[in-house]
Amino acid sequence: MLFDLPHVLYIVISSVITIGLLILFGFTIKKESQKEFILKLFALLTVILHFSSVYVSFFQTGQAKVDATMLFPIYPCNVAMWLLVIVAFWKNKQSKGFMIIAEFVFYLGVVGSIIGIVFNENYAGNPNLANWDILKGLLSHSTMMVGCIYLLTGRFIKIRVKNVISVFLGLLFLLIDGGIIIGLYKLANMTPPNCMYLLETPFENMPWVNVGTIGLAGLLIVFITSAIVEAICVPKEQRWYNNLRNLRRKKDE
Repeated sequence: MLFDLPHVLYIVISSVITIGLLILFGFTIKKESQKEFILKLFALLTVILHFSSVYVSFFQTGQAKVDATMLFPIYPCNVAMWLLVIVAFWKNKQSKGFMIIAEFVFYLGVVGSIIGIVFNENYAGNPNLANWDILKGLLSHSTMMVGCIYLLTGRFIKIRVKNVISVFLGLLFLLIDGGIIIGLYKLANMTPPNCMYLLETPFENMPWVNVGTIGLAGLLIVFITSAIVEAICVPKEQRWYNNLRNLRRKKDE
C-alpha cells in the first residue's frame, strides 16, 4: 500500500538526503574531474543497486532471480539508468551528442525517479522495506535522482528552450526501443511486456493518458519551464525567440 508510514518516511528521508548531497556538492566540488567522479559514482550506484537483487536472491536461495528489466530496457527508468551511465563516461562533455543525451536524461531521469519513488508499483504490491527487491527499487531511483539532478547543478547542462529538441529526440528513441523489444518477444512467441506503455495505458481508469498524450504533455512542460527559466536568467537578446528570429534572418539573407 502506497503512502503508509514507512513509504512516507522513505520519501521524506530520500528527499532530505538528495537535497543535502546536492548542496554539499555545490559548496565542495569545484574541479571538473571531481564533478565527473560524482556523476560516475551515482550512475554506477544506480546500476549496482538495480542488479543487486540477483546476488541477494542467489545467496538467500541458491538461485539467481533475473527480472526482464535486467535484460532489456523495458521502462523509461531503465533507459534513463543506462543513458546516465553513458553520459557519465562520455569523454567530450561539450559535444552536441553529449548535450542531447544529457538534456534528455535530466528530464526523463528526474521525472522517472519521482514516479519510481512516490508511485512505486512494486512497493504498492508488497509494502515491505525489509524485502531487498522492494528496497533496492526505491534506493536505485534515489541514486538516479541525485545523478540526474547533478547534470544540472554540476553545470553539465543548462535549462534552455532548446532542451525541447533533445527531449523530442529522446521520446522517439523510447518508442523505437519499445517497438524493438516487443518485436523480439513476439519473434520468440512470448507474451511481450507493456514496454514503454505501447500496449496498454499506464492507468486503466484513465485511457486518455497514453503514450501520445504523455509525450505531448512532457514536451509542453519542458517548453514552458525552460521558457520561464530563460525569461528569468538569460538576457533578452539571447532568449530563444530572438535566436529563432536571428536564424530566420540569416536564412533570408
